[in-house]
Amino acid sequence: MKKQVEAFVKDERGEFGIKQIAATVAVIVVIGLVIGVVRGNIGEWVGDIWDKLIGLIDSNISSGT
Repeated sequence: MKKQVEAFVKDERGEFGIKQIAATVAVIVVIGLVIGVVRGNIGEWVGDIWDKLIGLIDSNISSGT
């Protein structure tokens, strides 16, 4: 039984080294920064889109009359 457990643990170790862990942490940090920027600017972006949409509707209404 002990040999089976040792063989299982040996097979499940994988190849995670310092470089792989550092790359994973870097990706998580970059994703966090992107989410932070998007969350910080989403209100402004929605406001800009809303203003352009209202402007487009307004220009279509005034050109049609």
